[in-house]
Amino acid sequence: MRNRLVLGKIFLLTLLSFFLLAACSDENPAKRSALKGLSDTLGDFEQPIKDHVITFDQAQGPHKNFQQEWWYLTANLTTESGEELAAQWTLFRRAVEDKHWYFAHAALADANQHQSAFRSGREELGNVEITTQPFNAVIDNWQWQSTQGLLPANLRYGNFMSANTEQPLASSSKPQPLANKLTVKPKMSNKAIVVEPTVVEPTVVEPIVEGVAEQAQGWQVNLNLSLDEALVGKTPYFLQGENGFSQKHHTLAIASYYYSQPFINVSGEVFWQNKWQKVTGNAWFDREWGSQMLAEDQQGWDWFSLRLNENTALMVYQIRSDIKDYLYGSIMRRDGTIKTLSSSDISLTRIKANTKLQSSGDSSRYPEQFSIVITQDDIDIEVSVINNKQIMRFGIEYFEGMVKFSGSHQGRGFLEMTGYVN
Repeated sequence: MRNRLVLGKIFLLTLLSFFLLAACSDENPAKRSALKGLSDTLGDFEQPIKDHVITFDQAQGPHKNFQQEWWYLTANLTTESGEELAAQWTLFRRAVEDKHWYFAHAALADANQHQSAFRSGREELGNVEITTQPFNAVIDNWQWQSTQGLLPANLRYGNFMSANTEQPLASSSKPQPLANKLTVKPKMSNKAIVVEPTVVEPTVVEPIVEGVAEQAQGWQVNLNLSLDEALVGKTPYFLQGENGFSQKHHTLAIASYYYSQPFINVSGEVFWQNKWQKVTGNAWFDREWGSQMLAEDQQGWDWFSLRLNENTALMVYQIRSDIKDYLYGSIMRRDGTIKTLSSSDISLTRIKANTKLQSSGDSSRYPEQFSIVITQDDIDIEVSVINNKQIMRFGIEYFEGMVKFSGSHQGRGFLEMTGYVN
């Protein structure tokens, strides 16, 4: 769900997660959340329509006639020793008139620690390259490399290399880190300049790096992704909403095109806690594009991706509003079928709404537990945050991290929360 924007003559590019750019006008930006930029548009962009047919593999590539889009992968991993890890990789595109900016957010976490990193660029600057058939996405030295379509693929990202050396920060008999495995384009500056007379150089908010001492040791993710065998030969993606048309508001024409694949098998290795470790697990891929993504009455969202059991995945999101919250959900099964859920089907309650998770400001409060009840499908679960440090801080805060749930079903998944920072 996931995963920001513009007002007037002077553009302030701010780095987001579920995303993008934020902008401001002569109005004091403190009066308006950067997330509200998702309700703005700048330029002549298309809006999603209900009768559109999503075609693969064309759907994997950029859709530059829309203002923004993202490719989103989260993974619950287990090491050889049984430790649980959470991995996230997200690539965002945001258009400002005819200029297209790409941002990538990535993270790796265990139950106590969380490390994150950021990349940005443009195709014109030479550090971003995206192809569709097969899908390949390169931004600096991070790469999603497929052999056909989207999957199977190899995904490599991280912050293994020190800023002062081109050698690994720890010796290992495992394969060398990403920077030694790939042909890497020259690293570009995060300061990007819009070369138009009416636009000044945008200000880029530098990320706040958590755990500086640990960050110096570096971390790296190298995952092999493959479609679950049960889905081979079937429709490889689940279209959300009405055949991929995903409504985001009760009354306004705000929507996106949206599809998911929650049944991805994962194997590979990570460099974590100063050593290489083999990992296995499962991943969830979301793909979404559109133009206007929020209304002025909407503040943010809570998005859940939960594997109820080996054969069933549950996705629920709630877009919070001053007027009326918008809820949507879907139940996806390994046989390739999907059941969509409306707001009236879902009961989503914050159990500990005032619990303060770790954040950069005293006013930043994130829920710690939720209750999800879907009576018609015998789902009654409580979802709990595992590591409250899983907060991404790239110009704007948002929580993106692993959760556990219990009740009618037990398991692991991911939760994204935005709009809780004042």
